[in-house]
Order: sequence, then C-alpha cells, then structure tokens
Amino acid sequence: MVDFSLTKEQIAMKESIGKFCQKEVKPLAAELDRLADPNDVFPMAEKIIKKGVALGLPFMVIPKKYGGLGADNITVGVVFEEMSKADAGFAGNFGISNIAWLPLLEGGTEDQKQKWFKKALEDESGLSLACWAATEPQGIGIDSDKVWETGEFALNLTTKAVPDGDNYRITGEKCFITGGGIAKFCTILADTPGGPSHFIVSTDTPGFKVTRLEDLMGHRAMNNAVLFFDDMVVPKENLISKEEGNGITEMMGVLGYSDAWVAALSIGIAQAAYDAAFEYSKMRIISDKPIIRFQAVGTLIADMAMLIEAARTMVWKALWTNDSEGIPNPRLSALAKVFASDTAMKVTTDAVQVYGGAGYMKENPVEKLMRDAKVTQIYEGTNQVLRNIAATLLFLGV
Repeated sequence: MVDFSLTKEQIAMKESIGKFCQKEVKPLAAELDRLADPNDVFPMAEKIIKKGVALGLPFMVIPKKYGGLGADNITVGVVFEEMSKADAGFAGNFGISNIAWLPLLEGGTEDQKQKWFKKALEDESGLSLACWAATEPQGIGIDSDKVWETGEFALNLTTKAVPDGDNYRITGEKCFITGGGIAKFCTILADTPGGPSHFIVSTDTPGFKVTRLEDLMGHRAMNNAVLFFDDMVVPKENLISKEEGNGITEMMGVLGYSDAWVAALSIGIAQAAYDAAFEYSKMRIISDKPIIRFQAVGTLIADMAMLIEAARTMVWKALWTNDSEGIPNPRLSALAKVFASDTAMKVTTDAVQVYGGAGYMKENPVEKLMRDAKVTQIYEGTNQVLRNIAATLLFLGV
C-alpha cells in the first residue's frame, strides 16, 4: 500500500510556504491582475519575488551538495500547490526556474553543474531566476509518424546553433517563455549539426534579446516573453553534456518531472476555487436556506470535491513514482497533468456557476481563478499533445 502521508519536513515546508504565499503573495496578486500593461508587473512584484528567492523557491531541485534545497518530487509538488492556491502566476515565476535546471540535472557534466549552480546560488541580485526556452512560434513539431514507426522522437526546430571554432552561434526566436523577461539564466533548446541540443547561458550574453512581454488572459503576475537570439556567441562548454543531439532525451526527462509539477499547480488553482465556492454556498441565502442545500448547487460542490480528490491522488502517484523509481515517468506525468488541468478548468468554471452573476464580477476571486486555470491545459505541453505522447508511450510499452 502506497503511503501518501507527508513527512515532518514536507509538512513544515508546506505550512511555511503556504503562510508566506497567503500573507504576502495573494494580496499583491489581486492588484497585479488588474494592471493593463504587463511591463508594470515586475516593478511591483520585485520585492515579493526577492523574498521567494531568499526562501529558495527557484532552487528546490538543485541538490544540497551544490547548495540547493535538494527537494524530492512530492515536496516540489506540494510547494507548487501551495503557491498556486495564492496565485498561479507567482507559482509560474518560481516554478519555471526549477524546470529550467532539469536539462542540466539530466544531462550536464559535473563541471557544468558545479559552475552554473554556483553562479545561480551566489548571485547577489536577489533575482536569481532561470527560464527554459524551448517553444517556437511554429511549434517544435514532434513528428508523430516517425514516433509510431520507429519509436524515435524528432523535432522541427528553427533555432539553430552553428559551430564556430570554440563557440556556437545561436540564431532564432522563442515564444511564450515563462520568466524570459526577468531570468538571469536561460536553458535553450536549439538544433545543431548533431541534432537538438540544450545550451545554458547567462541572459546578459550579447545577442540575447527580450523582444516582447506577453499580455496574458490569466497568470497576470507571471512574466512571459518572446526571446530572440541574434547571432549569439556561446562557448562550446555551454553545450549541456558537451555532446550534440541529447536535447530530445533531455526534453522528455524534463516533461517527465515538470508535467507532474504543473499538475500539482493545477490542483492548487482548483482547490482555491473550490474553497471559495464552498464558503459562498454556505453563506448565500435564498428562501431562508444556504444555496448548498439546493441539489443543483450541492451536486456541483460534491463533484468539485470528488474531482480534486481524484486528481490529487493521481498527481501524488506520479510524484511518488518519480521519486521511488529515481527516473522520470513521462507517461504517468503527462496523464496526471492532463487530468489535473482539465479538473482545474472544470472546477473553476463550476465555481463561477455556484456564485452565479456574482462569480462574473472581478470583486470575487473565482473569475480570476477560471482565467488562471485555462493555461494549465496549454503550457508544458498542450493536453492534446500530451495525450498523443501518452498514447505513443503506451504503444511502445514505456
């Protein structure tokens, strides 16, 4: 029997991060959500982001031997859920840093880990965040036919890294890059002569350009940018693993971990919406009784609770599996992310319905949560793509 009881350390982490987020992040997030210009967000959010950095939130996955928190997957998932209960946008700013370190953890040499983790942890700006630049305007196009026929994953990358002596010259554009406009470090997926490969760079490298901050429907506190690499010269030693062509393997490893974390984030959004709707259903009185006593509302509340319980169990199984097996399980993580994010969208939509007309008003929390939920079905692999990947892995017996 699998025991999902949290350890004392995990409980302490859950409670401390939860208190920080509810006390400091949530009130500010409501203000940031109403800002019209995404360029105005970071100046207001900088102080809180620095506090999160001081708590080690961008460094959860970095092993203790390098100075990070060395958190296991369940702990990371619990923290993602607690952060997103307060605000999913802030969770994205901190969460992406952990995701960005995964290619280095998966494929980097010991020297590379020592170098880059030290640079991140010793950064004195208080804003030591990282981003993962994989997505491109045309998509990165997994060739599904090749996967079914040969079992090999192939990508269609237009960002190119061309060898030039002791360097590479990287040219291309990336879009929807979480944290791209504020990160100090960036892990880039680019095509090399030997195939897709990851590079790690400091964002002050000449040729690294932030060309636009996106104006998002939800996750308004989350920095999201378009990046352009203008013939950017990167030393060959920045090629993760120092060998070309490992990018697809590293990417699948990333998703094997990160999809389960995003699933946990989705549960946080759903839980916040449920909590708000449940409290409202008890205090909203019609015909001398709370609306939860009306079956049409009561069944909505019960279904919301049921979906959250089911989704959280699935997510925790994926997190536990990744911890217990010591390697990422991309199939289980993909399925957990799909189910949890679909749950978040369903629960937040029903939460608005429980509020009725009041739920459509910005003075109540559920309309924001509904907007925040939508992108969980899209980022870190759309749910349609992840269903296809899961089907492929099932077919391959993985």
